[in-house]
Amino acid sequence: MARFVIAVLLVFGLSGYALAAEEIRNFHALVEVAPDATLTVTETIAVNVEGRQISRGIFRDIPLRYEDETGRTREVKLDVQSVMRDGKHENYTLERDSGVLRIRIGHAATLLPHGLHSYEITYETTRQIRYFDDHDELYWNVTGNGWDFPILKSSAEIRLPASGRATDITYYTGRYGSTEQAARAERRDGGNRIFIEATRVLGPREGLTAVVAFPKNMVAPLSAAERRADWWHDNLGWIIGSGGLAIVLAFYLWAWRRVGRDPPAELMVPRWTPPEGISPALANYIEKRGFRGVGWDAFSAAMINLAVKGHLELDQPKKTMTIRRKGNQGMPADLGAGERAILSALPSEGDTLTVNKANGVTVQAVGHTFRQAMEKEHRNKFYHANRIYLAGGILMSVAVLLFVIAIGNFTPETIAAIIGAAIPSTVIALLAVNVGRRFRRARSLGARIWAVIVTAFAGFICLSSVGGFLAMLMQIEFDPRVLAVVVALAIANIVFFFIMGAPTPIGQKRSAEIAGLKQYLTLAEKDRMNMQGAPEMSPQHFETLLPYAVALGVEKPWSRTFDAWLATALAAGAAAYAGPSWYHGADFSPGKVGSNLGNMASSLSTSFTASLPTPKSSSSGFSGGSGGGFSGGGGGGGGGGGW
Repeated sequence: MARFVIAVLLVFGLSGYALAAEEIRNFHALVEVAPDATLTVTETIAVNVEGRQISRGIFRDIPLRYEDETGRTREVKLDVQSVMRDGKHENYTLERDSGVLRIRIGHAATLLPHGLHSYEITYETTRQIRYFDDHDELYWNVTGNGWDFPILKSSAEIRLPASGRATDITYYTGRYGSTEQAARAERRDGGNRIFIEATRVLGPREGLTAVVAFPKNMVAPLSAAERRADWWHDNLGWIIGSGGLAIVLAFYLWAWRRVGRDPPAELMVPRWTPPEGISPALANYIEKRGFRGVGWDAFSAAMINLAVKGHLELDQPKKTMTIRRKGNQGMPADLGAGERAILSALPSEGDTLTVNKANGVTVQAVGHTFRQAMEKEHRNKFYHANRIYLAGGILMSVAVLLFVIAIGNFTPETIAAIIGAAIPSTVIALLAVNVGRRFRRARSLGARIWAVIVTAFAGFICLSSVGGFLAMLMQIEFDPRVLAVVVALAIANIVFFFIMGAPTPIGQKRSAEIAGLKQYLTLAEKDRMNMQGAPEMSPQHFETLLPYAVALGVEKPWSRTFDAWLATALAAGAAAYAGPSWYHGADFSPGKVGSNLGNMASSLSTSFTASLPTPKSSSSGFSGGSGGGFSGGGGGGGGGGGW
């Protein structure tokens, strides 16, 4: 008998525990529609408290945005009138974040008694009526689809103005987007009052939505002042964005006219000797207007030039290259700062630097010292990047974008979509501009600007179109005018990034001389022979200019020209050349000496890079019919939980 009594007590105790779940026993909303289109909403929420998720009270999240009849997102006004618990006024606080008002009910220092508690929240809200051509409607998310608890019973009563009658009614249940209709509706007082009730329990994140249509002019339409406010609300973002864009463009144009104009162009003529005092690495630095990337092509050209001059020896029996110091005559006086930095890393005869992963840190250090020495000696001597003006334009552009986003009332999803489309689009635009700079050789500034705009715009629009298409699929709202401002700001910054910098007068002169040498290195043999005073090709002439060809990226045509000359000279018995004394490792078979050296030179930069250590790391249809209604649509909604 004792065992039986204990068992019965255990069964009833466990049953009681199982029944003591935290849940919403009843959710009822009374929505009163006033003739001026104001809604007074009273939500009665009966919850069971067990001290787990609900210990001090509940919170109610209500969205402050909704989608109107045109499909645009609107801000609503919401004013909390009162909050009560079990018939008495209860403490509450309001928190606003990302277009949601959170009503936090309860006091942090007060724990609720376990059991059933009834909350009553009353608030007024406006701008919730949807105005169509042939009717108006209230599309109301009664419970919201964001509750942490199941709702055992849910219902709503919608009261229209005294003379009003509903012309159509529908409802939806389930998770957000669901078109399930597990509910029933009842017209009362001839359709002036509508009662809607779900016919099943709603699980967590499920809700009840009601749609009631009624004749036009039953509630006041938007006033002229409200329509003007709406117009400014809808257009202020792109208007201010356009004004900001104009200011950014005016600043950039002023800055370009002040510091970005190139000096008068120098006459470029082919030349077969390097400009006086210009090393191969410096030729690369001047032509590219500073180091592009990390400058390994200039570093490679400096290495080869030191080898040609007899200061280094390059040994590459297989894939790994070893650089060895030759001579012990101290630091030669005729070297530039970058080449002196390289020799400083190999101070004594026989010192070596092996280019592989094991020595990646050392290679990286030598390269860094080389670049620092070059920048220190030549910065602002040949070219002014005018970065302070670029920084000013970029900061102004960011300020315009932030201001547009702040006043544009975008949803977080829209902001994320704009950023998601703008960032990769800008990256693609920059890549496209770099590609465009390789094949364009525009002589006038207008042609240069046009080439940059066309290339950048193509790259930008390419990914922006993809982003816009994906956003459309996700039903994310985009204002094309705001997006146009974003596109224009991005393109303006990209264009002026490439044209704001200007060479100095000496830089313009040296650039023309380097361009003349580059043209000579790429000329065909017959064109070279037509140049008056040009030296004949020879192994010494080829080796002397090979570092410059590497620095200027034309080592392949220069090597092919030498191979053609050498083949003819060997056939006539006029020359014998088995390769340079400063490089060991290539198969210098007849007809391939130049090409093998060219391949070595072009791959040297890749070898340095590969050795580096790995970095650490509008519809007029009824929304309830075929117009596309669903659970969670319309105004109201949100959800809540316990705390």
